[in-house]
Amino acid sequence: MQLTEIVYYPVKSMRGLNAEAADIRHAGMPHDREWLVATPDGMFLTARKLPHMLLWQAEPHSDGLTLTAPDGSRRRVYHHEFTQAAEVAVWKDRFEARHGSSSTDEWLSQQLGVACRLYYLGNPSRRVLSFAQTPLSFADGAPYLLTSNASLTLLNSQLEEAVEMRRFRPNLVIDGREAYEEDRWRIIRIGAVEFELFKPCVRCVMTTVDLHSGQKHPQQQPLATLALTHKACFGINMIARNSGQVHLGDEVTVIR
Repeated sequence: MQLTEIVYYPVKSMRGLNAEAADIRHAGMPHDREWLVATPDGMFLTARKLPHMLLWQAEPHSDGLTLTAPDGSRRRVYHHEFTQAAEVAVWKDRFEARHGSSSTDEWLSQQLGVACRLYYLGNPSRRVLSFAQTPLSFADGAPYLLTSNASLTLLNSQLEEAVEMRRFRPNLVIDGREAYEEDRWRIIRIGAVEFELFKPCVRCVMTTVDLHSGQKHPQQQPLATLALTHKACFGINMIARNSGQVHLGDEVTVIR
């Protein structure tokens, strides 16, 4: 088996960016979920509530980030602007992040149609994953999500309209040998990096959003089919057991 895709998501719930190689760290890949859109009181906002967030582009730079709205409007923000400590919440986790300028918040609120703020994770992260007591970004519940093309092929054979892998927002995609075999793995090696797989990823309404129109599927596909065929799970959450680099084409070895 081989690694076929590497993806990171600079802003939680916005579009991902593909890479040919990535540094693997315990807290996640560089630039992955380093930024968060949240309510003025710090409660995280995602495409579950604002599906058109999935149409936004976010490009990281060494000194900040460029946001591009679906209408082409752009906003450049800089790390040095985000100096105000502020508490945010991602699911049950409440932790400290960094808040920036009110003008950025006003622009973002106008574009998204809801009062919101932009937050920067900062370095190091002040959030800790309870499973492994490792730093965690604004990601839902793990530093890495693995999916398999073999699993997607089976799912698409059960759907009237095929969906692309981007619906499931993976970090690492492998070609796979048989569908859902990744559910049974506990430790794998990709290139020189070992990963521990600890929890299947239960999917949500975000998978039903068309990534071109921003509209949810009227019959809640592919989630409805996943709920019937695989307990609504697709992909598996992982932590890295060591640091290193992974590259497209790296061999995937199941250790346990």
